[in-house]
Amino acid sequence: MQPEAIKSLARETERGIKTAEDLHTFRQALTRVSIETALNAEFDEHLGYARHE
Repeated sequence: MQPEAIKSLARETERGIKTAEDLHTFRQALTRVSIETALNAEFDEHLGYARHE
């Protein structure tokens, strides 16, 4: 991900984060998406083709 895209994402999300709980929920969602993306890429590499191909 490009540094400018990361900055843009941070600016967008900071508007919605008002409490520690909001930050915790955001962190959990970001972690979940990151892990799922990495696992799917690893699985595709292991199989040699992408899902539904």
